[in-house]
Amino acid sequence: MRLEQVARRLFGTLLDVLAPRRCAACEAIAPEASGYCQECGDPEPLLDVACHIARVPVFAGARYAEPIASAIHRFKYESAPELSRVLSSLAVRGIDLLGIEAGDVWVPVPLHPLRLAERGYNQSALLARELSRVARGPVDARRLCRLRHTEQQAKRDRRARSQNVAHAFAARDRGCKRRIVLVDDVVTTGATLGGCIAALRAAGDEVVGCVAAAYAGAAK
Repeated sequence: MRLEQVARRLFGTLLDVLAPRRCAACEAIAPEASGYCQECGDPEPLLDVACHIARVPVFAGARYAEPIASAIHRFKYESAPELSRVLSSLAVRGIDLLGIEAGDVWVPVPLHPLRLAERGYNQSALLARELSRVARGPVDARRLCRLRHTEQQAKRDRRARSQNVAHAFAARDRGCKRRIVLVDDVVTTGATLGGCIAALRAAGDEVVGCVAAAYAGAAK
């Protein structure tokens, strides 16, 4: 066995002792390979396009239900950025399904600077980074910006969500028009992604698909 492999295995063992892996949903020690413990079970995977927003296909890795709902809550509100890997794992198959190419640019839904400062990271940007590694494509976390500080979308109905994000996004001019893949954590009514798609199209970009960790909309 090569010295590098031995060192990697020893480092992994040390990490398991000092910081044992925990269930993404409930934090139980020693979860299954999926990242969730036996008691929580595995998320319900989605195998096809969940919906279309402004004629753009949207793929989500799983149905927004337990245990992924608890995992996403921890990811966003309990300072658990390390969950980006397990939350993006089911969404990876959207790369082939949507026909995403290596040169396509992964663009996360942006946070307002005030919320970014409060949370410390943009959860969608972390998901985009994980997915882009598999797709071998670039990430542009600054392509979109949020123009105003909107209220959280959770617990709002469809109309209120649309009004909340109306004209809330703009695309920064990068001097060239590109094929874009939008990334968000959860898709519900599609209001946020719709606002981002409109902003990117206004800048001349082509949005070829949207990828999310989970889909909370009505079943097809």
